[in-house]
Amino acid sequence: MPTRPAKPSRCLAVALTAVLALASTAKADPAIFNVVDYGVTGSDIQADTAAIQKAIDACAAHGGGRVVIPAGAKVTIATIELKSHVDLHLERGSLLQGSPNHGDFTRFASPPVWFEAGPVEKMGVIVYADRAYDIAITGPGRIDGNGMAYVTETGPYIYKCARLRPFTIVLKDCRHVLLQEFSMTNSAFWTLRLLGCDDASIDSVRIDGDLKMPNNDGIDIDWSSNVRVRGCNISTGDDCISLKTAPLSEGITRPCENIVVTGCNLRSRSSGIVLGCDVGGPIRDVVVSDCVIKDSHRGVAVRLSLEGSIERVLFSNLVIETRIFDSMWWGRGEPIQILALQWTQRTSVGVIRDIRFSNLLCNSENGAMVYAAEPGHIENISFDHVSIHIERPSAFGGGQQDLRPNATEAMPTMGTSGFLLRDAAGVRFRDCSVTWGPNPPAYFQYALDAAGCPGLEDAGLEGSAAHPGTAAKSIR
Repeated sequence: MPTRPAKPSRCLAVALTAVLALASTAKADPAIFNVVDYGVTGSDIQADTAAIQKAIDACAAHGGGRVVIPAGAKVTIATIELKSHVDLHLERGSLLQGSPNHGDFTRFASPPVWFEAGPVEKMGVIVYADRAYDIAITGPGRIDGNGMAYVTETGPYIYKCARLRPFTIVLKDCRHVLLQEFSMTNSAFWTLRLLGCDDASIDSVRIDGDLKMPNNDGIDIDWSSNVRVRGCNISTGDDCISLKTAPLSEGITRPCENIVVTGCNLRSRSSGIVLGCDVGGPIRDVVVSDCVIKDSHRGVAVRLSLEGSIERVLFSNLVIETRIFDSMWWGRGEPIQILALQWTQRTSVGVIRDIRFSNLLCNSENGAMVYAAEPGHIENISFDHVSIHIERPSAFGGGQQDLRPNATEAMPTMGTSGFLLRDAAGVRFRDCSVTWGPNPPAYFQYALDAAGCPGLEDAGLEGSAAHPGTAAKSIR
């Protein structure tokens, strides 16, 4: 005899009712502000920009919430400005693209330095915030800088661009910032600039820049403190991650300090991670760990060209692969560079001190460089379990060092050694090694080439010269 299906239990019915009620509540959540409801159509730059700003303003007036760019929306905008307690959320498949016309932008930011006569020319900004508190941009959608709209001439290795190009994101003097999961592509200028921010988390963000685009830095942490960068994947023509205290700070003078960068994959035609060179104030207390830098012109760098200071920095557990690219890009295949040279004859240089490198595996076309123009600017540098293997896979010329920007010779001809040290005090090696690939060119030289380095402790560095019959170390 067939049995009747059992009736739903009272408990199950109550549970289903609760789920439906919760879904209905979520759908009508007054803290969700969908930009389509405010008039976004994807067909008019000015109207769509105004509609998104209206949604942001309504969300802020409500006391906070989430402004949603829905899946499938593709919107070209000029400047939108985030407000306190607002999360700009880009759903999967959504796209915000910057205007191709620099004249459309209504918020601007200074470049880092300006040595030319006349007033500073500021750059437009696509996504902007000024003195906002508790803000977020979350993913997994995309923000596109529309960089090709600002290219005036293509070339084999680097583009020429319009004089004025927009930043993609600038957050100025903001507190409690979360940037998570979204992607940024095709920046025309710097991709993400934190200027004078405090307590910022950049987590699992993807930056895919054009490898021929000049000045398209990935993340610039400028006069900012308590910043964490975690699990990001960054590919850019210019520096992937750069810490600065740039002279044009718009009145902001907080130190760049308490910075942690970890678990990132980086590729650049310049530096993977760089501190400097535009350092007008202190950069200090920085930890960089567990990152992979590949296919880059320079691995990690600490570079001082102005009167500021860089101190107490730890680089650990890094895999670095560098090669030489066209000389229009700064770098010359160095896995590690520490440099203290004045930018112009009118600028002075501060001090780099207390920098440590631990557990680095490097494969490169050039050696590590620690270089000052004169004594007194670099001190207390340690290398612990750092191995460097040098060989020549690329077709670009070697045998030079890149000292840019500086007031004298930009790229002097110098031999390539595993470690090249000049006028640096207190350099120490522990369990470090230098090895060479097959068929070394004539300019490959020593495991260690040092001059003017008081307090040098080189017993912990092993390795031969590149060519038989040559001393492994040249110390003067």
